[in-house]
Amino acid sequence: MRLLIICCATLLLSSCGFALRGTAELPASLQPLHLDNINDSTAMGRELMRTLVNNKVRLSDDTGATIYSLALGGETSVERAISVNANARAGEYEIIMTVPFQLKRGNTAAIPQQKLTLTKVYLADPENAVAKSEEAVIIQNEMRQELSQLILRRLQAFAP
Repeated sequence: MRLLIICCATLLLSSCGFALRGTAELPASLQPLHLDNINDSTAMGRELMRTLVNNKVRLSDDTGATIYSLALGGETSVERAISVNANARAGEYEIIMTVPFQLKRGNTAAIPQQKLTLTKVYLADPENAVAKSEEAVIIQNEMRQELSQLILRRLQAFAP
């Protein structure tokens, strides 16, 4: 009976098109990819490099060996209070993170500069400032992961 249920569930999941998201396959023409002005001195640069490496994207330091280069602009992050509690203290905060990127082929833009923006809202305990700042750091790291995945998906959808 248990085996029958497992088989039926597997059949249903496979027939609906469900599949685990594995690594992103970039077009062969994009590899190896040169990272222009992206280094591991910034949190977003480190996250994007980690995402590309984890998805088996071949990276090159030599601009002559590559056709395409990926440029990443400076990350901007804005945090603001969006609601107050009964004690007139901020209870909810919103973080807006924006990262511009561009894919270039030589000196021309293959993907013109685009700004990707994410917004997250979180609750904060006004009595515990340390917890608020730690929560903000965790959310910003998650946003960087999502933004780097979005950049990877944009590169995956690119058709030269």
